[in-house]
Amino acid sequence: MKKITLLLVIIFTGTNLFVARANDNEPIKKLLMDYISKINNLEKGANKNNVLYLFDEKYSGNTVYVNLSGALVRKDYDKKNISSQLDDIVNDDNYSFKLTLDKVVFQNQKENAGIISAVVNFESFINKKLAEKGTMLLDMVGIKIDQKWKIVQNNMIRVSEAKDIGECVCYMYGNGESKFVTEVYFPAGLEYDQKLESFQITRKDDLRIIKSHGDEFTWKGNGGVYYKNTAIGKTKEPKKAIQAVVKKLYKDSCVDVIFN
Repeated sequence: MKKITLLLVIIFTGTNLFVARANDNEPIKKLLMDYISKINNLEKGANKNNVLYLFDEKYSGNTVYVNLSGALVRKDYDKKNISSQLDDIVNDDNYSFKLTLDKVVFQNQKENAGIISAVVNFESFINKKLAEKGTMLLDMVGIKIDQKWKIVQNNMIRVSEAKDIGECVCYMYGNGESKFVTEVYFPAGLEYDQKLESFQITRKDDLRIIKSHGDEFTWKGNGGVYYKNTAIGKTKEPKKAIQAVVKKLYKDSCVDVIFN
């Protein structure tokens, strides 16, 4: 999930940190708290520029993401990436997040620079359903420029511990244009689950019927694919019709389905 990966690079603590008292002698902590306040306000309609203002023009960030299978994903970011990601957050009413500070493990304050490291637990939600949760080890570097403190670098190691909704992968096998078998991999808590499903396309009067165990879909002559009189897709190709059905069947677990 691109959005979630990048968002967690720039957001790295929860409201628990507000109990800490940051003063003029701890500008790195104050910078962190100012950022948290402004990024959390984005869900309330705040302007993204309130957040971007906290980043230095030469900002750089990187993340190492360890997914549920143990595979590593490495990504680098600059201020333009942050700006684009903030646009996604502001424009997406279905996405939300919650981060909770576990502990600050290191803090060093100099006159013109500061470093703070923290362990953070995170949860993100799509349509109020848990998209992902896990733990992050985060390092933030701030510098003083023209009497103002700016975020100049973030480094993060993020470990995913559970996913209930996210990207899914579907392998399709066909026997002619009337029989298909799908193999879908979808997030299910602490690991990805897998399910095999068979589909058969038959005719009933002037309609084509797509059957799968307890579910039945209609495929009309104009290409419309329907489930209980609700349109879920439109295509002239049997394979595409099955894909529309799969997306409907796994809508509670899959933000998107990648077909192979």
